[in-house]
Amino acid sequence: MQPSDDPTHTVAPAAPGGAAHAARPAGNTRRLAAALMGAAAVLAAVGIGTAALLRPSGGTVSSRTSASTITVTPKVPLSGRELAALVGRSPQFGPLSDPKRRAACLSGLGYPGSLQVLGAQPLQIGGRPAVLLVLPGDRPDELVALAVSPNCSAADTGLIADTTVGRP
Repeated sequence: MQPSDDPTHTVAPAAPGGAAHAARPAGNTRRLAAALMGAAAVLAAVGIGTAALLRPSGGTVSSRTSASTITVTPKVPLSGRELAALVGRSPQFGPLSDPKRRAACLSGLGYPGSLQVLGAQPLQIGGRPAVLLVLPGDRPDELVALAVSPNCSAADTGLIADTTVGRP
């Protein structure tokens, strides 16, 4: 007996596009392709991020900066010749005449408190009272001029202006 003769076994006619159970909806292929592309993008991002983190930074230090924290210290309004002329005169320290107070001010500015001040005079900068201190520069042919507030201390120097000039 052949299978077609068996009354319990019937064969359905073929569907016009092939077997119904073998057909795949077209959306599954697109979803699979999108998932593979997404996975590739994630792997690429992880690889690039890891490489960036493992690369030496070159010693730069980053800190949070905003426009409100960026300051530019004005220049002292005296020429190099005028500053050099102060070196030849007796310093006029004004409110910083006390050596201990002056040493504290120098320390607050980042200089040794015992540093010899080459020249000094009280003056006005932008309508504000200041004391001008002329110090030796990093090189023998330089002078550093710092204008500080009259109440300059180690805690608050009140730096108003600074200038580095060559000695004439």
